[in-house]
Amino acid sequence: MQNHFGPERVFDTSLSEEGIIGRAVGMALAGLMPVPEIQFRKYADPAYEQINDLGTLRWRTANHFAAPVVVRIPVGYGKKTGDPWHSVTAEAIYAHTLGWRIAFPSNAEDAAGLLRSALRGDDPTFFFEHRALLDTVEGRRPYPGDDFCLPFGKAVRRVEGEELTIVTWGEMVHRCLEAARDFSGRVTILDLRTIVPWDQESVLDSVRRTGKVLVVHEDTLTGGFAGEIIATIAAQAFTDLDAPIERLATPDIPIPYNVRMMDAVLPSVSKIRLKIEYLLAY
Repeated sequence: MQNHFGPERVFDTSLSEEGIIGRAVGMALAGLMPVPEIQFRKYADPAYEQINDLGTLRWRTANHFAAPVVVRIPVGYGKKTGDPWHSVTAEAIYAHTLGWRIAFPSNAEDAAGLLRSALRGDDPTFFFEHRALLDTVEGRRPYPGDDFCLPFGKAVRRVEGEELTIVTWGEMVHRCLEAARDFSGRVTILDLRTIVPWDQESVLDSVRRTGKVLVVHEDTLTGGFAGEIIATIAAQAFTDLDAPIERLATPDIPIPYNVRMMDAVLPSVSKIRLKIEYLLAY
């Protein structure tokens, strides 16, 4: 990219997340559209003060100032290694950060459409790119064209069934699809695509239609974004439920270094399949 666009547009920064985000804020206030990359999700935390200040800028200035920034962050487990820093998603933490949007696509086509929409908006955006989908068959899609955009807050049905709704996002979409192969016509899989905002209408419509729901995410269980989705379902569609709401997530432990141990703690295809069987039989 640097060879194509030149060093004025594509350049390395110092290894300081506070400096990376702080510089991006200044560039955005000056009228540019910066797209900084933080190397891994956990490394963004030292810049949280800058992140908070940026998210509240429009509110604090009565919408007189905006600093649109799109922060690209590789997230999630890697296929050959794990650890408590490089391998986390932790999207729920930034869902609490007011003023920010969060995109979490499951494939390259959605990534292209959401990235283009993010670049055309005035709100700062976290753009989560799952490490396990980078240059893999699961995440590849044909390029949708230069004009292709996707709106934030609009989920998509990956498969449709009549008895159970699975709500998920990111790489977990592919694990859920594999787990649901043996239950054709019985399971709907909703890919949220964006966490903030998230498509409450589509989730509630599907839950009311199927009467059962499972939320799957890679983030840790306690405080994970599944809790927000479940609370909304319980408040607005409780009488439509035919079974307890279930969720599947990583236990509240750091991601292990050992790959086999990492695979044991992540929501696996077999674990998802067991949840599907339980809910369908309930």
